[in-house]
Amino acid sequence: MSDISKLTEKAKLVMQKYEREFPDVKVDRDYFPFKLTEEWGECMQIYLMLTDRGRQKGKSKEEIKESFANEFADVLGFLLLFADREGVDLEEALSKKWFSRLEG
Repeated sequence: MSDISKLTEKAKLVMQKYEREFPDVKVDRDYFPFKLTEEWGECMQIYLMLTDRGRQKGKSKEEIKESFANEFADVLGFLLLFADREGVDLEEALSKKWFSRLEG
């Protein structure tokens, strides 16, 4: 099992736990792309804070950096879940689209 597959399986376990804890949340086909967009927006908000182009909200640079890393984790988690839901093999897609450029 690849590292991406392992991460995806862990993300699915987290999502299953979330769905048990919040049964009123409707996790349909649109849930993951919408959450991914929301989390990317939050990541960019923190990026603006980190690069002194947004309000610091009383947070230290270290707190902002930690928040930035946490938002990236949210983005990656929802990206893995979205790809899995849509049947996209991310490892294969990366190999074809990106890593094939390393050949030759």
